[in-house]
Amino acid sequence: MGKPSLKFFIVFNLVMNIPLATAMSIGGMIFSGNAANLATPALPINILLGFILACIVNAIFPIPLIAMKFPGLFKVDPESVPGRFLGNVPVVLIFVAIIGLAMNFVNVQLFAGAPAPAFLFAFIGTFIPMYVLCYIIAMIFIPIAQGAAAKADGKAIA
Repeated sequence: MGKPSLKFFIVFNLVMNIPLATAMSIGGMIFSGNAANLATPALPINILLGFILACIVNAIFPIPLIAMKFPGLFKVDPESVPGRFLGNVPVVLIFVAIIGLAMNFVNVQLFAGAPAPAFLFAFIGTFIPMYVLCYIIAMIFIPIAQGAAAKADGKAIA
């Protein structure tokens, strides 16, 4: 797998990260018991923050390589259905860990003004439901994002 072009990277990030950031923002508010904040300006700020962080994670980490190599550790073809399920395990872990910590810090420390360690407990308390939610979003939107990005880049979909 070669390095994706800039056009592929941009389209993939738009198609994948907008639903991911939206799901993480809404899910985070619901899972933390702050569903009443869905109608506040905090939601669009969270979606924008989540989108920016997801783009940064995609730029820093070799996400496609991780998704392709991880199933190989279990002797599973990464292009098969079980391989795609396995490939998303570490990828979603990376996204939820980094974006979840950052968004919990912003929401709990900055917006709510809670004491310093509170964001860590908020992160721990919402980690499993956020992981499950993001895993489902990834399984739905990664093929769509890959297809749209490949089409925009003028390449055949693998």
